[in-house]
Amino acid sequence: MGLSPAVVYRNCTLIGNLYRLRGEHPDGLMFDPWPEDSLRSGPTIPSQYARGDAAKTPLIPPEIVRTLFAFAENVIEGADVLIDERNAGRRNAHDPEVLRIRNASFFVLGLLTGKRCDEIAGIEVNAARTEVKDGITYHWLRSVEHKTKKGPVEYLVPSMGLRVLSIMERWSEPLRVWLSEQVAEWEAEDDARKDPKHLEKLASARVNINRLFLGMPRRNGHSVAISASGLNRLLKKFAHAAGVKWPLASHQLRRSYAWTFVRHRLGNMLFLKEQFKHSSLEMTQLYAANPNQDPALYDEFLSELRNLKVEVIQHWLSDDIKLSGGAGRKIVAMRANTYANRKELIEDTAETMHIRSNGHAWCLAQDDGCGGAGLYERTRCANCSNGCIDDSHAPIWKEIYAHQLELVQDAQDLGPGAKQRVERDRKIALQVLIDLGLEVEDQK
Repeated sequence: MGLSPAVVYRNCTLIGNLYRLRGEHPDGLMFDPWPEDSLRSGPTIPSQYARGDAAKTPLIPPEIVRTLFAFAENVIEGADVLIDERNAGRRNAHDPEVLRIRNASFFVLGLLTGKRCDEIAGIEVNAARTEVKDGITYHWLRSVEHKTKKGPVEYLVPSMGLRVLSIMERWSEPLRVWLSEQVAEWEAEDDARKDPKHLEKLASARVNINRLFLGMPRRNGHSVAISASGLNRLLKKFAHAAGVKWPLASHQLRRSYAWTFVRHRLGNMLFLKEQFKHSSLEMTQLYAANPNQDPALYDEFLSELRNLKVEVIQHWLSDDIKLSGGAGRKIVAMRANTYANRKELIEDTAETMHIRSNGHAWCLAQDDGCGGAGLYERTRCANCSNGCIDDSHAPIWKEIYAHQLELVQDAQDLGPGAKQRVERDRKIALQVLIDLGLEVEDQK
């Protein structure tokens, strides 16, 4: 406990070296410390720590994000019933379950949009708009961006975000009504108009009068605005209620959004669609559709993209990682060379190399390549000069091989051409599994 990310990374690297050099040292580590993953690709210890420029914002591990998101969905699903009970007087406004609606909504909007804390706190009534362009429906959420002085900005939000806004408008209505009454009352107090504290209280109430994320009224009559630190405390309460032991903070949601977006761009499209409930997979096109974007969010995307590419290439260049595919075999041969500065080689390569994933292979084509044909004819990637298949794709190639075995009988009924095609694909899948160091019985 209390160790910095850089120290944790250095210690873990030493453990990894004990395993990789086990054949050269009598006290070498005889088992793989990360059999299901690798230090370089792990989501909680990104490679920038090794470079000394660690990100200040830790990445929420994906399994924790899933737990929190599922918990938030359940809260939002039951929100209308709880609000009805509050409005009918059967629940107190301070009821923990009622307050949890606000906390869950804050979490979901942060994760669905990449907004900063202040930008979520500044969301007002009727902040969403919807438009249709070229048959695609866009949902936008307005706020004000303060950090880079962009001013009014709009964030792309899936339809689930509109549902959250609708709930928060209902949730905050009594507080907004109370604020309106207070503003009218305070404005009528002529004797107090010259009191600086009174003027400050009145100005704060006017700013917050239409906002959705509000706190409970204070006894001294001050406004119900929530500070950034207050919202972060609420997030920690939300995580505790979800049974998660993670120091949740608002900017982590922005980084998680960027991290997930980048993995979508490199091929993990279905994860993004299911995780964030997007109706379309073409996220870049959606963002390009609106000029009123937060430019700093694109910097987050680029930073995460670079880090991911460095991690992937570093993984490929590890001597104990087996690769297949035309490009994969070239990388294996390249590993035999000695480089004066391996770190700079990896980082420079990451800067200039295009890396895409189609789910069953990495595509390194620097132009259009096969034009996407490998998405549908998966065995095509195994011998493509731009294809690199690593251990992360092994389960998929096991399924491809098993599927070809199932097709053998069908091919008998479809004629010689089908038999030849199935046999060709079976051999290709088998060779990939062999290249990856997996023991597979050749079932001819």
